[in-house]
Amino acid sequence: RTRRDWGRVEVDTRFGVRADSNIVSIQTRMTNRGPSAVANLTTGYIAWPDGGQLFGMPGLTEGDATPISEKPALANWSASYDQDWALGLHTPFSDWVAYTGRDRYLRHTLAAGESREFAARLQIEDSADLSRFVQNEIDTDKLAFGRVSGRISNDRGQLIDKAAAVIRSKGSLYAWALSTDGHFNAVLPVGEYNIYAVAANHAPGAYRQLKVTEGANIELDLSDLQAPGTVEFSIVDQASNQPLDAMISIARGYKPVIKHFGKSRFFTELGSKGQIAISIAPGPYRFDISAAGGFASQIQSAELSVTSTENMELTVPIEILADPAEQHWYSADLHHHSDVLDGFTEPEFVLRSQLAAGVDIAFLSDHDSIINNAEMARLASTRDLVFIGCTELSASWAHFNAYPIDSDKTVNPEVGRLSVQEIFAEGRRLGAEVISVNHPYGNYGYFDSLQQETDGDAGPGSLVPGGYDPGFDLIEITREHVPQTLRRAWGLWNQGKPAYFAAGSDVHDVWSVAHEDASGSARSYVHVPGELTVDKYVAALKAGHAYASQGPIIFPEVMFGTELPHATGDELVLNYQLQAVAGLESVTLIEQGKERQSLSFATDITQQTPASFTVRPEQDTWFSLVVADQQGNYAYSNPLWVKTK
Repeated sequence: RTRRDWGRVEVDTRFGVRADSNIVSIQTRMTNRGPSAVANLTTGYIAWPDGGQLFGMPGLTEGDATPISEKPALANWSASYDQDWALGLHTPFSDWVAYTGRDRYLRHTLAAGESREFAARLQIEDSADLSRFVQNEIDTDKLAFGRVSGRISNDRGQLIDKAAAVIRSKGSLYAWALSTDGHFNAVLPVGEYNIYAVAANHAPGAYRQLKVTEGANIELDLSDLQAPGTVEFSIVDQASNQPLDAMISIARGYKPVIKHFGKSRFFTELGSKGQIAISIAPGPYRFDISAAGGFASQIQSAELSVTSTENMELTVPIEILADPAEQHWYSADLHHHSDVLDGFTEPEFVLRSQLAAGVDIAFLSDHDSIINNAEMARLASTRDLVFIGCTELSASWAHFNAYPIDSDKTVNPEVGRLSVQEIFAEGRRLGAEVISVNHPYGNYGYFDSLQQETDGDAGPGSLVPGGYDPGFDLIEITREHVPQTLRRAWGLWNQGKPAYFAAGSDVHDVWSVAHEDASGSARSYVHVPGELTVDKYVAALKAGHAYASQGPIIFPEVMFGTELPHATGDELVLNYQLQAVAGLESVTLIEQGKERQSLSFATDITQQTPASFTVRPEQDTWFSLVVADQQGNYAYSNPLWVKTK
């Protein structure tokens, strides 16, 4: 039993497990002890797996989407799973779902003195067989049902162990039943379905229509699976023929519906740079291959028809158009997660994904944890890569990255209870030179929470314990274009606070995120003369010798973050070299938060291009750039401070 409060609302929850049961019953009673109603509540339960795969609610959150919807689902459970487990959350009361079924809520108002009860079941299985959740719902709700069973084999008549019969209803994914030694069994509510067979790396079988009546016992022979083929990829630099780290995604072709049955994205090996051999379902494919795509090169496509049981080889040359590291501009994705808490990516694949993105420094920032930092450091050392260990200090009202973290420290488990001042102190205790405000105007954004206090007229500290504190160092630029973040940073620069930009992708799942939001899709380029080290990179980042980019590249004549003495009213020419492999669109000169001048470019320019602006400063000021490419990606520079005399 747990008892807690939310303002005047008492929340009393009882958890129960019966002997020999795999069901945790959860019952919560909420009581409003206050004198007035509490409106616009979203109340319910969440089940966030530590790793694994997401299924969602049948018919509502199929695949990797994260809808928030009131349309009817096919069932009242949502699921997550992996090869040898599954979690099912049954919440018949909920009318609101988020985060691919992990959050299940009822939206309601609790009147003064009113109580409301919520009941749910958490079903824990030692198999990824989702038909067990269907069985539980049938038993609990006493639904009419029939039985379906049968064999699963390939087109040569060989039975396949741990295959699956996938069940669809009303055009949407409903559940699946796994096979043991090629045989499966399931119970289904009365209704009409489509069913087909899948297995690891096999081409799926054909759909069969199925009508289940009460008491029916239907036998099926699903015998048309096609065995895998093998493709050996070799990704090379077009000019030198040297191997390149790369990400290979299936753009067109079969993508396994059960995710541990096969990937739809692959990363070249750590030990064999530019190489990977994959087992894959036979059929026609178009692969998208990215080696620092969008930054140093353009994404390439390759088409291939994979044949069952055959081995095929595919070499893909990539034209490298840009190499900022040659001029000592080094990049890092300064916000990335592994498989801790809400992440789904093992450290090895965090690194393989970052290498494929073409960043120069490995980085990891899990929520309130450094448990995977040591393994990331070890893996990075196998490729002679600098690694920066970080943790994301995660209160409910704001998230902050703190780095670099001392390897012998552990994070205070009570971060969620700390004030903003205490969180900053915790970051410093961990050894951090940098505290960065993460996704400032997104979910769990510090500036957003402060704005809510202002808009709600609740007063400082009502939502953010400790209120506004300027003890942070950097402000995160995300993959999204968020003008509020720019305006906030520019406003701080106008006040003389050098809260410079840091950029990161915030990727949790390298397998499922869209390419445009993948590892390295937002990154910081930092100028580090001489040998690249953690200390020198962090010091240069904190000093503003950097810019945030989603693709465009900037080479300034005078370094960002520095102070330039200049005679009052004299002409000052600001020179830059710009580049975007997607083609430059425009560059805008910003002075003290206002657009001063802009230049446009021809659509086919992908090489370094000069850009110059002539200004006559009359007082102390600063200048920065906003660069856009033809695909709507941006780069945002830190300021050049001009000191007039």
